[in-house]
Amino acid sequence: MDKLRKIIKYDKKMMLALSILVIVGIVTGSLFALILSTNDKEIVINGVQKFNENIMHGHYNYLDSFKNVFISNILITILIWILGLSIIGIVAVIFIVFFKSFTLGFTISSFILTFKFKGLILSFFYIFPSIIINILIFMYLSTYTIHLSLIMIKCIVGKKSLNFKSFMHNYSAVLVISLTGIIISGLYEVFINPFILKVIGNII
Repeated sequence: MDKLRKIIKYDKKMMLALSILVIVGIVTGSLFALILSTNDKEIVINGVQKFNENIMHGHYNYLDSFKNVFISNILITILIWILGLSIIGIVAVIFIVFFKSFTLGFTISSFILTFKFKGLILSFFYIFPSIIINILIFMYLSTYTIHLSLIMIKCIVGKKSLNFKSFMHNYSAVLVISLTGIIISGLYEVFINPFILKVIGNII
C-alpha cells in the first residue's frame, strides 16, 4: 500500500502550475471559437449538428469512435511518458497539455454556439466525466514527465549520476496507471456517453 501511495503521489506545486495552464487553455479555446469568422463558425456549427444528429438518429459509428478515441489518447499518453526521457520533454508536454485544454474549451464553445443554452447542458454531459478524467490523467502523468526532465537536465549540467533503474520502475508504474485510466474513460466516452447525450437531448 505504501509503495502504491508513493507511485500515485505527485508534486503539488507542479500540479498547481499545470492546473493554471489547463484553465488558460480552456479559456483561450473558448474565446477562439467565439472570434472565428462567420464561415468558420458555420463549419463548426455544421459539424456539431451532424454529430448530434448521428447520436439522436442512431447513426453514431461506435467502431470509428473507438479507433479515434483509443488511438489518439493512448498515443498521447505514451508520447507524454516518452518525452520525460528527454531534456526537451518540458516544453513539449506543456504544449500538449495546453492543446488538450484548448480543444476542451473550443468544444464547449462549439456546443454553445450551435445550441445556445441547450448546448451548455449538452457540452457538460459530453465532457463529463470522460474528457475531464483524461485531462486529469494527462496532468498527473505530466508532473512526473516534467520532474524527470528536470532531473535529467540537472544531472547533465551538474554532471551528477542518476539511479535510472530505480526511477524507471516507478515511472513505468505511472504509465500503467495512466493507461488504465485512459482506457476506462475511453470506454465510457465511446459506449456510454452517446447514450446519455441522446437521453439528455430528448429531455431538453
